[in-house]
Amino acid sequence: MDEAADRRLVVATCAATAALALGGSRLMIAPDDRSQDTLGRIETGLATMARRWETMAPADLVDRLDVISRHTEAMSGRRQPAAIRRDWRRTHSRVLVMSAVAQGDNGLSGRAVVSARTALVLARHVGDAPTAAHAGVVLAELAAYTFDSADDGLSLAMAARATAPHSHTAILAMTTEANIRAGRGEPADRVMEVIREAESLARGATPAAQGYALDGLHPGYLPTFGGAALVGAGALSEGRRRLSNAAALFDRSRAPGALAAVRLYQASAAMHADALDEAQTLATRALATSAVRPTAWLTNGIMSLATRARRRGADWAGLVAQAREWAPVAV
Repeated sequence: MDEAADRRLVVATCAATAALALGGSRLMIAPDDRSQDTLGRIETGLATMARRWETMAPADLVDRLDVISRHTEAMSGRRQPAAIRRDWRRTHSRVLVMSAVAQGDNGLSGRAVVSARTALVLARHVGDAPTAAHAGVVLAELAAYTFDSADDGLSLAMAARATAPHSHTAILAMTTEANIRAGRGEPADRVMEVIREAESLARGATPAAQGYALDGLHPGYLPTFGGAALVGAGALSEGRRRLSNAAALFDRSRAPGALAAVRLYQASAAMHADALDEAQTLATRALATSAVRPTAWLTNGIMSLATRARRRGADWAGLVAQAREWAPVAV
């Protein structure tokens, strides 16, 4: 996000009636703040951030979302009509889900868990099932991939799917479920069954723009994560076909993060096929593609592939060094 856009987002979130004091440690809110107008501007700002998500570094996203979160939390606690306070709490929960994803991308897994859990509680309290489901998906991914508890991750993903079974977040939950099942060594047919259910639901959904899945999904999302799940389950041909389709759906200049994920999953598929040189080339492309947004998950993925390559006699030391140097620094 450029400086002008950044200033507009700060204006939108603080609405010219709030000022950060003491170096950002607390938010001062003017008594004449028009709550509904401010809320509308914050939601507009979130939508803008979602569209630009793929081109922003997670560290920047964490900082900007922290500012917005402090404001929405303060506003949701103000004395105001119950309906408006409920709307503020809903928006606060949406901010916290986005924060959890950015924190996880930046290697701040502990903070991500706290943000996602708080979002889940708030969303349930105000009756926002899609946001509650989205928070559940984030928790499922953290449980399965950061804390190595596939059983907990699977339970959380299935619970998220049941929370909002007809929303776009159910598709998020199903792709997470499919990947966790693949990682557990479940049959490819079972994994494909979950993916087909997600595809059936996606056919009735309105396609969203590239970026963060705030209110919808880009058409490349499902073939990316569905393809990855099939590769993990051993259905290499079908998985690689879907990943190739996904790559064609993303604009490199506008979705480097998503395209980097596709390249990483393609590298994993090549590794499964014992094509080590191809796997290294694709992993290198993944790193280069996402140069503008260093993420913990991409660094960890490259490290994991490098370990598998080393066991087969290949040396990826140069790529590993680049990935470590590029990795986000958790603070």
